[in-house]
Amino acid sequence: MKKHPTKGIKIQIGEEKPRLFVLPQTEAEGLIRMLGRYEVKQSVRWKKALKAVLEKHSEGGAVLKAERTMAGWTQVELASRVGVAQHVISEMENGKRPIGKKMALRLAKVFKTDYRLFL
Repeated sequence: MKKHPTKGIKIQIGEEKPRLFVLPQTEAEGLIRMLGRYEVKQSVRWKKALKAVLEKHSEGGAVLKAERTMAGWTQVELASRVGVAQHVISEMENGKRPIGKKMALRLAKVFKTDYRLFL
């Protein structure tokens, strides 16, 4: 049986069922160079990254538009599924109309998600 090194670089991949790798220093340096182009230099909070979107739309409106787009529906199709006029969907997406709890519940049912996403 091959003996694994006890010294070197330890790399853990995964959270639920983590896998641990121990590489000798010389091999780890090559791996680090290879992975260099995938390195995340700086993480940014999602609200900061989407600041321009959130200035134009409300947070719930941005989520609504994203959900609708991912579902491949037009505003007219979503309005039909929720039982409102198309302009209501447009106003909610653009932050001109708040999304109340009752509407959030209706949207959550259509998208099969948690209603709190839209609030």
